[in-house]
Amino acid sequence: MNGKLKIAFGIYAFNIFGMISIGLIYELSSEFMPFHSDVIQTKWVDVDHFSQILYLGMMRTEAAGFLAAGTAILILLLIPFLKFERWSYWAMTIVGLVEYIPTLFATYHVSSITDASPPWVFILALSVSLIIALCLAEVGNKQENK
Repeated sequence: MNGKLKIAFGIYAFNIFGMISIGLIYELSSEFMPFHSDVIQTKWVDVDHFSQILYLGMMRTEAAGFLAAGTAILILLLIPFLKFERWSYWAMTIVGLVEYIPTLFATYHVSSITDASPPWVFILALSVSLIIALCLAEVGNKQENK
């Protein structure tokens, strides 16, 4: 595996780690994130029980998306990517962007109309990194197959 493919591999692996970490944090949290509190200007303990159920349900739905995308990319990275199958570069990038883009729009929107600081810059950076990984993998694959 040449250098470009190794860098692409590392970027995809970093995204897997990020997605699974975000998914686990959201899945295992017993209350919403600090930026959620900033948006509604209410502490978790002051949120009524039924609203807490709703918030945790929405967080777990988001967690499921991150865990599913991270798992899919992991499988694609460990099997077809290592066989230099070009379609896997596109598949990993698309799976990741399908998770990231709606999250990016939502977090940026919240950031732009409230004083909260959701992690939209981090999600943007991860999105861009997937596109960089795709480009590196494509170039690396061409060099590998010469």
